Amino acid sequence: MNELERFKTVVNFEKPDYWPLIVTMAGYMIGKGGMIKLHREGMPEWVNDNENWCRYWGQGMIDQAEHIGAGKKQTKEEKWIEGDFEYTRYESGALIKRVKDHETNYSMPEFIEFAVRDRASFERLKTFDYTYASKEKLAAQVKKFKNRSRPLLVQAGRTWGMVRDAMGPERALYAIYDDPALVRDMISYQLHFVEQFVFPVIEALRPEAVNLWEDFCYNHGLMFSPAVFREFCAPYYKRVAAFARDCGVKMLVVDTDGKVDEFCLLLEEFGFNAIWPLEQVCGNPLLEYRKRQPNLIMSGGIEKEITNSGNGDRIEPELSKLPPVLEKSGYFPSFDHALQIIVGFEELCRTMTRLHEICGSAELGEFPRKRGQHRC
Repeated sequence: MNELERFKTVVNFEKPDYWPLIVTMAGYMIGKGGMIKLHREGMPEWVNDNENWCRYWGQGMIDQAEHIGAGKKQTKEEKWIEGDFEYTRYESGALIKRVKDHETNYSMPEFIEFAVRDRASFERLKTFDYTYASKEKLAAQVKKFKNRSRPLLVQAGRTWGMVRDAMGPERALYAIYDDPALVRDMISYQLHFVEQFVFPVIEALRPEAVNLWEDFCYNHGLMFSPAVFREFCAPYYKRVAAFARDCGVKMLVVDTDGKVDEFCLLLEEFGFNAIWPLEQVCGNPLLEYRKRQPNLIMSGGIEKEITNSGNGDRIEPELSKLPPVLEKSGYFPSFDHALQIIVGFEELCRTMTRLHEICGSAELGEFPRKRGQHRC
């Protein structure tokens, strides 16, 4: 089987020749500091991009197609340093504070102000957007992915993810009640964007997966009630799902952090059938979800912190939950986020050794096998 055939087999809840360890959209590493640390501890220097990472660690990839929006107006941004922090102010009015050298020493940015503060700022934000669909960009992607041997994914925007990013979580949550018309208009505008610049890509390329990025769960569940989701988000989901299904898409997936047990039930209600990354710090028991929703495709669910320096004792207990989930198929084992900058080479080798044994690919990859206390 090639990567595409293997992917389709899992999505169809069948048994592949081995279970693919796919690097999902989060990538393999948060911050350059983690790569520097791995290289210092023994990973070869040539392992420095996604392709070589997957070759070395025996992982697979999902290719991604781009939207075809073009004619974007230039927007201005201003950067300056104050003490240990870098500030960026955008033409929209958004202001972000980051630690200096944040690309190497990863930390979450502090969002001081957001692009959308009211109706007027939303209307101004739209003036920065793409103006037409490029036939040339579409033709180039059709050519690029015509005879693909890997699964292909297309991003189809977001609902709450767009509102939260533009307004900030607190203002967005208040807006549901204080200015619901603005929230609806923002989501409708995002759908209009997707219909113009993404639907033609889905129709022409017939990808294996379509993804929405939302991040609207926190450590105990949805940020708002299912009723709010049904009112504001469901029409978007129905439209995307219907179009994608008509184009033969088999995996309709949502990327959201946090506790997703309640959200997973909403997914199937509105035409989606997959979830990732199943963050473990807040729970998300894989086998329990599988028993409750036998047709739900899952990806992720492996706590990334088991690969951090000094966490070797956590590897085997964490991975021991995978075999009964794999037995049901419809699951892509992967970390629940990109690896952190404190990742350890010894711990990552041990994790990947055991993962490949569990997945039936014990000799895949070029990394040195490091076995812990488990029996092989």
